Amino acid sequence: MKIPPNYKITPGILNLVSKVDANLMYLSSLTIPKEIKQKIQRISLLKSSLFSARIEGNSATLETLNKSESNQEKNKEIFNILKANKFLEKTIKNNFKITKKFIYDLHSMVMSGEPEKTKSFRHEMGAIFNQDGVAVYLSPPPTQINSLINQLIKYINSNIEKFPLICALVSHLVFEKIHPFVDGNGRVGRLLIFSILKAKNYGEGFLISFEKYLDENKSDYYYYLDQGFKNTEDYLIFMLNSFLKESEELKKQIESAQSGKESLLPPRQEEIYLIIKEHKTVSFDNIRRRFLKVPERTLRYDLKKLADKGLIIKIGETRGSYYKIR
Repeated sequence: MKIPPNYKITPGILNLVSKVDANLMYLSSLTIPKEIKQKIQRISLLKSSLFSARIEGNSATLETLNKSESNQEKNKEIFNILKANKFLEKTIKNNFKITKKFIYDLHSMVMSGEPEKTKSFRHEMGAIFNQDGVAVYLSPPPTQINSLINQLIKYINSNIEKFPLICALVSHLVFEKIHPFVDGNGRVGRLLIFSILKAKNYGEGFLISFEKYLDENKSDYYYYLDQGFKNTEDYLIFMLNSFLKESEELKKQIESAQSGKESLLPPRQEEIYLIIKEHKTVSFDNIRRRFLKVPERTLRYDLKKLADKGLIIKIGETRGSYYKIR
C-alpha cells in the first residue's frame, strides 16, 4: 500500500477547494455574536455525530434523538461520537501532532465513551463485507498495521500536501483502507478528518457537518472509498462536494441568523421548518406522521414556536389547519 496514494490536484479539485476556502474565509470575516456562534457549534456537533452514526446503519433521526434516551443503544453510539468530537476539540491545540495514542483515544471514545481504553490495533485479519455477506475488500494483515499507520501519521504531520482539506481527505481514505480496528473504523476515520483540519488550523473553528451529505449519498460514498486508491481524484471530488454543500448550508444559516430573518433552531424545529419549506403547505397530520414518536402536544408547541418567530403561518383553526412558510 502506497501512502499517500498517487493523485494530482486537477483544475476541478482546485476549484472545489477554492470554493470551500472562500466560504470559510467569508464566515471567519463575520462578527458573529458569541451566543449565535456557540449555538451553531452545538448544532453542527450534534449533526456531525448523528449522521456519522447513520452512515453505519444507525436509524436515529434528529426528532427522536434525546439525551434522556441515551441509555438506548442507538443513542449511546451517537453520544459516544459526540463525546469524541468534544474530546478532540478540547485536546487539539496549536502545533498538535497526530499520534497513535490519539487515534487509540478516538477509538476508545467512539466505542465506550471514555479515552485510554484502546491500547492496540486488531490482531486478526479483517475484511469489509457487502449486504450479501461477501468480502469485497481484504484489509492488510495485523503484522503490517503499525508500519502503515506510522507512514500515515508521518504524512499527516508533514507539509507534503499544502492543502489541509486534501490532506485530511486523503488520510481518511488511507485510514479506511488500513482498517486498523475490528470495529469503529468508519467513525474514527471521519473524526480523523476533523482532527487533521483542527491540527492544521483550518476553518477558524467552524465544523462542517459533511456526514449529512455522506449519509444522503451513502452508496456513492462507499463506492468512492472502494475505488479510492485506483482513482483518488474522483474520490476527492466527491468528498470535496460534501464539504462545499454543507459549508454553503452553514453560510446560509449564519447569514439568516445575522439578519434576523431566521433563528437558529433546535434540531426538531429545524427539521419541521425544512419539511414545510420543501412542501410549500403542510397539514398537521402530515407533520405528525413524520414524527411518530413525538407527542402531539410537543409538535404543536414546536409549530407555535416557529410561528411566534415569524417563520411559518398557520392557516385555519381546526384539525384541518395547515402551515406554510411566511
